[in-house]
Amino acid sequence: MAEVALNDEQQDVVRRYVAVWRRWRQGIRGFADLEDHMEQRHAVLVDGIAVDNRPGRPVIAGDAKDGKFHAAIFGNDDGAIPDMTADELAQARRYILHGQGGVPIRKWRELKLVPRTRITDRHDEPPPTLPPAA
Repeated sequence: MAEVALNDEQQDVVRRYVAVWRRWRQGIRGFADLEDHMEQRHAVLVDGIAVDNRPGRPVIAGDAKDGKFHAAIFGNDDGAIPDMTADELAQARRYILHGQGGVPIRKWRELKLVPRTRITDRHDEPPPTLPPAA
């Protein structure tokens, strides 16, 4: 396995990428061992984040679990994440790549959890009709 030693600035980019991913994307990813993987110089960090320490290249070379998020941040693909506005995406890029500004906060635009059934007190319902005993 190839070793990739990231300097402090490059590690900060990875940390900011993970922080923004957690706020903007749905799903569960195993980022608990991120610091250990960077310290051990893994070329592919937790949950499929591939890193590159060569000058002039993006620190995060790819994201096996969320290629669209990677493309939006490092590939300047403005259409990769349709639920981010242009301003939110620009803020995310500034924060992740340069550490400027704050972590962009997701503004929920639609309520995802809409109850489909009315919740009632079970005591308000009549008891079920049972068949006669044989």
